[in-house]
Amino acid sequence: MSIRSINKYTVIKRFSLGKMLYDKLDTIYIQEHDSKNGEPQKVFNGKKEYVMDISSGIYLSLCKGFIVVREKLI
Repeated sequence: MSIRSINKYTVIKRFSLGKMLYDKLDTIYIQEHDSKNGEPQKVFNGKKEYVMDISSGIYLSLCKGFIVVREKLI
């Protein structure tokens, strides 16, 4: 079983994901997609609490003007 990396992102444009609203400068964490086992990407809030799973399409949309990578954690 491989360890999936988790990246730390800064929100640069307000958006909502599930029932959570993220504002500018908020921090979120996104675990990479596991294509081998077909598991989606997991999103965690700034307190590192699980929020929801997202598809790769949603992740790519977020990367186009809503979030920027701050650092790779694992």
